[in-house]
Amino acid sequence: MTKEITLDAAPDLRRIYATAALRRGNASDTLPDVRWSRAGIRVDVDDLVAYAHVCRFPVSGTLPPTYPHLVAFPLHMAVMSGDRFPLPLLGAVHVENRIEALRPVQLDEPLDVSVWAQDLRPHRRGRQVDLVSEVGVRGEVVWRGVSTYLSRGAEHPDAEPSEPPSTDPLAAVTTGPLWRLGEGTGRAYAAVSGDWNPIHVHALTAKPLGFPSAIAHGMYSYARVLAALGPRLPEAGLTSHVWFRKPVRLPSSVRLRTAFEASRTLAVLEHAKGEIEHAVVENTW
Repeated sequence: MTKEITLDAAPDLRRIYATAALRRGNASDTLPDVRWSRAGIRVDVDDLVAYAHVCRFPVSGTLPPTYPHLVAFPLHMAVMSGDRFPLPLLGAVHVENRIEALRPVQLDEPLDVSVWAQDLRPHRRGRQVDLVSEVGVRGEVVWRGVSTYLSRGAEHPDAEPSEPPSTDPLAAVTTGPLWRLGEGTGRAYAAVSGDWNPIHVHALTAKPLGFPSAIAHGMYSYARVLAALGPRLPEAGLTSHVWFRKPVRLPSSVRLRTAFEASRTLAVLEHAKGEIEHAVVENTW
């Protein structure tokens, strides 16, 4: 039977990260049957403006398509920091994300958010799990998200990978916006998102977790892509899927190339010199 945990306030993410080093996960192949929720969340205008500035979204009366993930993210951390959660929080890498924007979400609407974990499974480089989020307004589900996190460990070379669609439609696309992401990009996004995972903050905190430098948050890169494509995307009925291929090391220069079709866009975020593919984003409606 699912255990329901309802919070009156967002979990303290800095405290969660500070204590995460004490948790190493366990060998369990099962997930705790727990659903974490918050009701009546009000979006702070200053917080939204700061997020929009960092991710390059225009500020309007509706939330950017990635912003509900930001509202749900503290509950992700509550799920993953639980005593019975089988994977360690520190070092977890966001490898894939899917969003369904069912209708525009207004800035002044109170949001009810629920998060749970499902589908613990092998990955060729460890184990992965889905964190599912639902955002509702007065009983109506208006947004869904599925975030897939990888915890490195014992390798499973036969694990079935989740592959993005073919990027052949991008073969003829040779230009696109070029972005310079500075060394402080991870800290800037952490300040507006609350995601202070050490792999994103500084090279000194990323190296003990297996990264030669800090890497950009996947949801930052994803948000920058959706912000750039914003005028071409619908506000309702959008399904957006990103596959994070190779981390964006900071500092770095990246380029976005996009192919536009009827009711679909396909984009790749790559190193400015083209030799590294960082993310593939498909939007359909």
